[in-house]
Amino acid sequence: MTGESNLFKVRLKTQGKAAMLRIASFALSFLCAAGVHAQVYKCVDSEGKITYSQNPCPANTRAGSISRRLDAPAYSPPAPASAEKDADAKTAAKDAAPKTPAEQEQAFRKRLQDQAKAQKEAEQKAAQDKIAEANCRNARERLAQYEIGGRISRVNAQGERYYMDDAQIEQQKASARADIAQTCK
Repeated sequence: MTGESNLFKVRLKTQGKAAMLRIASFALSFLCAAGVHAQVYKCVDSEGKITYSQNPCPANTRAGSISRRLDAPAYSPPAPASAEKDADAKTAAKDAAPKTPAEQEQAFRKRLQDQAKAQKEAEQKAAQDKIAEANCRNARERLAQYEIGGRISRVNAQGERYYMDDAQIEQQKASARADIAQTCK
């Protein structure tokens, strides 16, 4: 048994060293990765074409460095001159202040309602435009039918067919023209 326990101790010691080496190399890799810094260059050529690259821009292009600064100060609007502008500034400051989760949820729901309302209004307007277009097309077709000439027949209330005389055709032409003027804009 003593030989067995010594073997176990040796294995435990080698596993502990390997684990320590793994942890140390893992920590070292994180430290090395933290120091890596990537630069992105924005290059605009003479034609206005924008390219982004890791390498500095060529001499014949205008260069601009892209970087994200986390310590940049927040934008503050200029001081308003009147009392009305002061009220606007206070409202803007209140809107710019960090919001609680409940306020954010409320603002999100309001935006959703506004979007739904705008979409509904757009759909109603599209439906009205479609109806107006159909009315215009029908009025033009009626006018074309009356202007073709020839005999035009209609069916009366008793279900009998009769032919329109010239006065009735002219009256229907005038009615169709009035409909076109009203519906086709």
